[in-house]
Amino acid sequence: MNPRYLANFDLSKMNPARTDVLVIGSGSAGLTAALHASEFGRVAVVTKSKIEESNTLHAQGGVAVSLAGDDSWEKHFEDTISAGAGLCGRKPVEILVREGIHRVNELISLGANFDRHNGKLLFTREAAHGRRRIIHANGDNTGSEIEKTLVRAVKNNRRIDIIEDHYAIDLLHYKNRCCGVITFNRKTGRKTAVIAPSTILATGGAGQIYRETTNPEGATADGMAIAYRAGAVLTDMEFMQFHPTTLYLAGAPRFLISETVRGEGGILVDRNGYRFMKDYHPLCELAPRDVVSRAIVEQMKKTDSNFVLLDLSDISAVKAAKRFPNIKRICGDYGLKIPKDKIPVRPSAHYIMGGIRINLNCETNIRGLYACGEVSCSGVHGANRLASNSLLESMVFGFRAGIAAGQNSKLKNFKVHPIKYEIDRKILRALDVDDVRRSLQSVMWRCVGLEREEHNLKEAYNIITFWEKYILSAMVKYTDGFELQNMLMIAKLMATAALRRRESRGAHYRTDFPKPVPRWKKHIGFSLKC
Repeated sequence: MNPRYLANFDLSKMNPARTDVLVIGSGSAGLTAALHASEFGRVAVVTKSKIEESNTLHAQGGVAVSLAGDDSWEKHFEDTISAGAGLCGRKPVEILVREGIHRVNELISLGANFDRHNGKLLFTREAAHGRRRIIHANGDNTGSEIEKTLVRAVKNNRRIDIIEDHYAIDLLHYKNRCCGVITFNRKTGRKTAVIAPSTILATGGAGQIYRETTNPEGATADGMAIAYRAGAVLTDMEFMQFHPTTLYLAGAPRFLISETVRGEGGILVDRNGYRFMKDYHPLCELAPRDVVSRAIVEQMKKTDSNFVLLDLSDISAVKAAKRFPNIKRICGDYGLKIPKDKIPVRPSAHYIMGGIRINLNCETNIRGLYACGEVSCSGVHGANRLASNSLLESMVFGFRAGIAAGQNSKLKNFKVHPIKYEIDRKILRALDVDDVRRSLQSVMWRCVGLEREEHNLKEAYNIITFWEKYILSAMVKYTDGFELQNMLMIAKLMATAALRRRESRGAHYRTDFPKPVPRWKKHIGFSLKC
C-alpha cells in the first residue's frame, strides 16, 4: 500500500512560510523557472542541499542548439524525432528546438561564457546529431557555467527567496489541488511548510536507483515520488538512458566521459585493441546512445572483460587539455595521462526520459502543480534522448513553467485547508537504510538495467514489493530514510513498466522481445487515486 504522505503533520501548528510561486529544485530548470516566475510576484526556491548543487552542475558535454550557419531548427527537429524511436511528441519537439535558440541567447545575455574562436561560438558534434551543433563552456564544464550564471541571476533577484538544506518530504494537496510542500529542515531536524498557489517541481532525475550511475547523490527520484503520492500521472518510466562511457576504475567514481570526446575523434576499442563499433552501426562511435551502450556490453561479453577502452590518440595533447580539462584532471588523479593513455569505460545509468506527465505549459493533472526538467515527461525525448538536449529542455520548459505558474499565482479564492495527516507508523529500530539502498541499487542494475527479460523483471518487482511491506509503513526521521522510500516507490514503477512493455524500443531493451512492435508505439502511465 502506498501512503499518501511519508510523515505525520498538522499544518495548523506549523506556522508555514508563504509565497506566490514555490520552486522545488535548483538546477537549470528550477532556476530558469524561478527567474521568469518572479516577473509575477514573490518566488521561493527550496533545495535539499545548497543552491549550487544539482545535476546541471555536473553536466559536461554542452547544449544542443541550431545556431551554426549550416544548421536549422528543422534539422535539429528531425534528429530529435529520429532518436526518440517513435515516441516523441512532434509539437513539444518543435517548441524545444525553436524556443531553445531564444533561451540560449537569453542565457548568454545573463553572462554565460560559451567557448568561442575569434568571437564566434564553437560547435562540436555528438551521437545521432547530423551536424556540429553542441555549444560548450570552459571545455567540458558547460553545466558548471550554466549553473553559476543562473545562481548569480537568482541571488541578485530581490523577488526570489532561497531556502537551502530543506528536503521536500511531500506536496500539500487537497481535492486535486497542490498548495505547497512539507519539508524537513536538515539543520534543525524539524518539519516545516511552505504555502503557495503555484508549485513547480524541478528536482531532477533518478539515477541513484542504480548501482552504476553518473548522477550525483541527490538524484533519488524525490520529485517523481512526491508527485505520484499526490495523484500526478507518471509516464514512460521504463525508459532509463544509459550513458555508454563512464570511467571504470577500482575505487574511482563513475565519472562521465563526455560524448564530445567521441565527437572530437575518440574511438572505442576492446581489450584486444579492436575498433568494434564499425560492426554494430554505420555511424560507429556516433551512433545513438542506446546502440553504443549495448554494443559495449556485447563486446565485453565477447572478450570476457568488465570494460572497453576509449582511445583519444587521434586528439592532440593541446586540444585534449583545452577541450577536456575536467576529464584530464579526473583521469590524472587515477594515473591516466590523456590523450596518451586509453580510458577504461562502461555504461552507467544517466538520464530518465520518463517522469511527471506535463502539457506544453508544464501543467500536471493536479491543479497548481507544474514540473520541468528531468523530473518531468514533456514528450521531447521519446524512448531515447538525443545527446545534449537535456540542458536545452530544462531552459525551454523551465521558462514555460515559470511563466505559467506566475500567471496563475494570483488566485483570489486560494486558501489552504488545515491539512492534518496522522497514521500509526512502526519504528524499525534495526533498519539499515544504507544496506537496503545498496541492495535496491544492485537489484535494479542486475534486473532492470541495460538488458532486460521477464524473469529478472519479475524478480525485481517481487523483491521491491516485499521490501515495501515493512519500509513504506515505517517511521523515518532523516533525509536518507525519506530518499529510500521514494527510491523504492519509483523503482517498482520502473520495473512494472519495463515488464509491461513487451518489445524493445529506444533505451528499453528486452532480450526476450528484441524488436520494436507497432502496437507498442504508445505510452504507459501510472497514477494513484487520491
